Amino acid sequence: MSEQRANVISRSITPRHGHIFSPASRAYFAWQAGEIDEGALNQRESGKFFPHTAGGQTDPYARDDVANAAPPPDGKIASANQSTGQHLDQPGSHWRKHEVRGGETLDISWTFTANHVTRRWNYFITRQGWDPSRVLSRDQFEAQPFYQVQINLQPYWSHSNSMKPPSPTVHEVPLPQRDGYHVLLAVWEVADTANAFYQVVDLDFVPSEGGGQRPDAPTGLRAGNVTDRQVVLTWNAATGPHPIARYRLSRNGTTSVDVQAPQLTWTDQSVAADTLYSYFITAVDNQGNESPPSRAIEVRTPGQDGAPTPPTNLHSMGVSAQSVSLMWGASTGTAPIAQYLLFRDGIEVQRLSGDRTAFEDSGLRPATQYQYVVRALDTQGRLSLPGNVLSVRTANGEGQYPAWRLNTPYATNALVSHAGGNWRCLQAHTSYTEDWAPGKPSSEVLWVVHP
Repeated sequence: MSEQRANVISRSITPRHGHIFSPASRAYFAWQAGEIDEGALNQRESGKFFPHTAGGQTDPYARDDVANAAPPPDGKIASANQSTGQHLDQPGSHWRKHEVRGGETLDISWTFTANHVTRRWNYFITRQGWDPSRVLSRDQFEAQPFYQVQINLQPYWSHSNSMKPPSPTVHEVPLPQRDGYHVLLAVWEVADTANAFYQVVDLDFVPSEGGGQRPDAPTGLRAGNVTDRQVVLTWNAATGPHPIARYRLSRNGTTSVDVQAPQLTWTDQSVAADTLYSYFITAVDNQGNESPPSRAIEVRTPGQDGAPTPPTNLHSMGVSAQSVSLMWGASTGTAPIAQYLLFRDGIEVQRLSGDRTAFEDSGLRPATQYQYVVRALDTQGRLSLPGNVLSVRTANGEGQYPAWRLNTPYATNALVSHAGGNWRCLQAHTSYTEDWAPGKPSSEVLWVVHP
């Protein structure tokens, strides 16, 4: 393995499932295009210890960490073998790429949206002479990561707060020498679960023209005065061998505007309310040389007229005959969130404090369809628009075994009730995604109907 870095990451207040937003991953571009939703963007999740293929393995460095589930099979690496986003696995060189240069450092920025105690991040690159017309498979990548960031604290349960990464987390990744199109695979491995998160970034390695003549990347990019109608960006002046002529702002990976130097601010007045944007900036000197990109930032605009953004990704974490376990993504706004209002079939049934994003709705009827929606109320009395509508059917009450639940370890031959039937576990695993629920197409290797 080439150069690696091991370090301890400081505590984060709100780390969660996550994705790479800069340079935009293949999944991030798909989310921008409306091909997957925000929940699917953050849940490219499968077993850890790639490029291994089998589950049940312990971490050779930290043997007290949770053993792994099976990593994604060949041909399902970009999607992490999830049913959502299967088109991410399509072979070909048509994917949107980022221009890079071998030997330079690439800032890779992660954002997190669900709690996970982290062990490491591994970065893989495709081999010289790989074949883009074939699906991404283990033999298309180098066998070892070319770069790694590891948290060395053990055992994980004694250091859980210290092992949660801040959001965003930025890694300064030194790129290997390559030419043309290559794929970078980033794998975020979790200590307290069996899984990892997979992000594919498509890169175009171009010649290093001009050697050291390029300006340095601008630093200190930040957003201020963020409203539902504008985002004010400021940054620090760049330097280089030649005078800086202008700064090039990019939003969501697309060039927005050139700002003439020495100006160090720009206001984006074309934003929409309750929308997530990513920004980065480059410097261009008077010889036409362009710097590497700055570290990117993500900005979510508040709801219209300062109202909170709608809660996101309302989903079920488990269903029984008489209850539904619910979870959603937090709202944001210009004022703190005071409460979440939960509606069932159009009627408010619960108010929860603003720091809660989960609730188990009990006392329900078996075999009954319910619709849920959540709204946020801030401390100024402003109410958000409703989030997504979730339709859930309770079990029929005939199951004689415990109800299947999300985030639960299951041993081989364990019996559960789900979706009105009984099921037997085919292989030991932990239920980290609803795609692994009994009866789902992607769970056929995990569950079989139990008579």
